[in-house]
Amino acid sequence: MSQVVDVPYTAIFLGLLLAYMVYSQWVGLDSRYPIAAALVLLVIAAITDAVGAVSLANILAIFVFFLLGAGVILLLVDHVRSNRAVTKADATRSATAESPSPKPAQKPQPAAQHALNRLQK
Repeated sequence: MSQVVDVPYTAIFLGLLLAYMVYSQWVGLDSRYPIAAALVLLVIAAITDAVGAVSLANILAIFVFFLLGAGVILLLVDHVRSNRAVTKADATRSATAESPSPKPAQKPQPAAQHALNRLQK
């Protein structure tokens, strides 16, 4: 007697994708990688559908959807982090910087002594 075991591929994929998202933010990987993977997987899903394996193509399309969602979330997190870093740097710079002293106005040079007005010999 053999038993058929249904493997929850979607749940496994989501778990791995979530682990990747945490790891990529921790290490600082480019957040566009899941979007690139989604585009590649979308082409593979289209080829799979053209061959006739419709059920596999549908599963791959679901994975594409999850990859695109993960890419958008990672891009959003990177955007928020960069805005916080810029705001924090501006606040630190303004708190530590001394007020700039105005430079004394320079006297304009007479026209004959200006470097562009002298004739070259």
